[in-house]
Amino acid sequence: MPEFYGTVAAADAYHAARANIAWTGDDAAKQAALIRASAYIDGKYQAQTNCGRWESLFSGVKTGGRAQSLQWPRTGATDNEGHAIPPDEVPIEIEQAAYEAALREIVTPGSLSPDYVASQAVKREKVGPLETEYAVRDAASGATSVRPIITLIDELLAPLLGCKTYCGIAVFVV
Repeated sequence: MPEFYGTVAAADAYHAARANIAWTGDDAAKQAALIRASAYIDGKYQAQTNCGRWESLFSGVKTGGRAQSLQWPRTGATDNEGHAIPPDEVPIEIEQAAYEAALREIVTPGSLSPDYVASQAVKREKVGPLETEYAVRDAASGATSVRPIITLIDELLAPLLGCKTYCGIAVFVV
């Protein structure tokens, strides 16, 4: 089973077409960046339901079930216009998002999923007469709040994201 979306060769072509000169290095470094990028995509595009369960924001279910390490391919998946995505297909949007994320990872490894330690966050720093207060994440928002927001990746994946139903108590009146 693949560990990342797309291929190194396709990523090379994608970045060459866009003149992304930062996409450099040997194939092993590019593959490692693609692995981290794929993990970022799978992790970022999920949400915690109001009953505490984490769910993918992509429709359908993993075609290979629990044995499948990545979120794609998916069975029963559709895009936001209702078009079915074949259960053996990884959408081009996923691959392109992985290439964009991998570009950031090859430039600064680990930048997509930085560690966050609430007790080490600086709220106020004073050096002599100068004082600076930094925007700080609260402990409740945790590590997900320090992840970068990459608009291009969000826009690439938008056609695959849909509303999820959340669990809870429901009362049906007939």
